Amino acid sequence: MKGKPEILSKVVVKHTFLSLLIFTGLAFGHEHETGAAASDEAHDLVLGHANAKYRVDMKWAKADPKVAPVINSHAIAEGKDGLIYVVTDHPKNAFVVFKKDGTYVRSFGQGLYGGHGLEFFEKDGEEFLIHVDCGWHFEAEGWKPKSLNGKVTILKTDGTIVRTLPTPVELGVSLPEAKKFKPCDVAITPKGTLLIADGYATDIIYEVTVEGKLLKYWGGKSTEPGSLSNAHGISIDMSDPENPLVWVPSRSECKVKAFTLDGEYVDQIELPGAYAGQLFFRGDKIYTAVCWSKKDGTGKKMNQSGFILILDRKTKRVISAPGGTEPKYIDGVLQPMTQATKTFIHGHDLYVDKAGAIYMGEWNSSRRYPSKLTPVK
Repeated sequence: MKGKPEILSKVVVKHTFLSLLIFTGLAFGHEHETGAAASDEAHDLVLGHANAKYRVDMKWAKADPKVAPVINSHAIAEGKDGLIYVVTDHPKNAFVVFKKDGTYVRSFGQGLYGGHGLEFFEKDGEEFLIHVDCGWHFEAEGWKPKSLNGKVTILKTDGTIVRTLPTPVELGVSLPEAKKFKPCDVAITPKGTLLIADGYATDIIYEVTVEGKLLKYWGGKSTEPGSLSNAHGISIDMSDPENPLVWVPSRSECKVKAFTLDGEYVDQIELPGAYAGQLFFRGDKIYTAVCWSKKDGTGKKMNQSGFILILDRKTKRVISAPGGTEPKYIDGVLQPMTQATKTFIHGHDLYVDKAGAIYMGEWNSSRRYPSKLTPVK
């Protein structure tokens, strides 16, 4: 589906049973799972395969939950200051900031609900932070989030709110399904505009300026190869500056799909058995966090069954799966994957620094902070 503010798309999006689940929250998984599968016993464990093995530190974050509480450690990024920013959906603080050694620095963003995605960008030499509210709003205690429309907010790194962007309806999108807006993440295009992935409602990708002007929209649910089902994140691969690719997870399909900046479907990576989130690009590798996996890779979707995938950036083949089964290809086809160790509960998003260390946040993991995985040389 494509559209422009002045010529709105007339494509009718087919609502499947899955889309109804997303609207009601079941696809988000708000049935709380009691008990933690993993855990702190995994401290100092080495995981991974081939030449991509890591030492896991589940106790990396040195923060006091009474001072800087988290519910879900949803997304992670690094600022120009070299600090690691974690977005959470606790009403006391939307952001918790750490040094790379795990030392707690500060927290901020009280009153910003539904934290799910974050991104940094610079404008006129100043760094800004984007907060993505997915519409699932938690109270400080318990596990009964309210389902509301989400929003995208731009802040300064000191926590000062610059603006809240209009919703699709406020921007003039007249598609009936656009009344629901539950964005998962944003990406910054080479020209400085924002691509917003509405992954918990419509699976539409909206392109807007940082001032809040709608430029176009595309994606959505359909029967076409480029159809999306739970567009849980969005990222841009600039390996070829002349032909950047926008990668969007179609998480419910265990696939990640590539598009041009204009929304034309290009390619996909199939990850059988693994419900993976957005891709992160660093050097010659691609990284993604897996939230759930299937029993034996082909059976029932299992609770508390996350891990990490690492792919070769050029071939798009999985080379390592910390916490998961060893990746195997037969006749060029990746065989179904599943969780192999109870180290991680639900991988949600990750960040990889220049030294190759992975910082991973988790969903529904008994309110624990992100872990850190350091490469084993």
